[in-house]
Amino acid sequence: MSLQAHIDSLAEKRALLKHAIAQESAHPMPNFVLITTLKKQNLALKEEMQRYFIMLGKEEYAATS
Repeated sequence: MSLQAHIDSLAEKRALLKHAIAQESAHPMPNFVLITTLKKQNLALKEEMQRYFIMLGKEEYAATS
């Protein structure tokens, strides 16, 4: 798997996590433990993506995502 393909895969996972966070947040009584866990996973993926962007020389994108 190329580095760009891996980044794309991470971006897809982040999109799914964001959707799950939004769905859970919309519940009348959201599970805040679940939301916190999902947000931590989302942040970890974002940081991993930023490391890869830096490796690819795309520092300007890593700073804005």
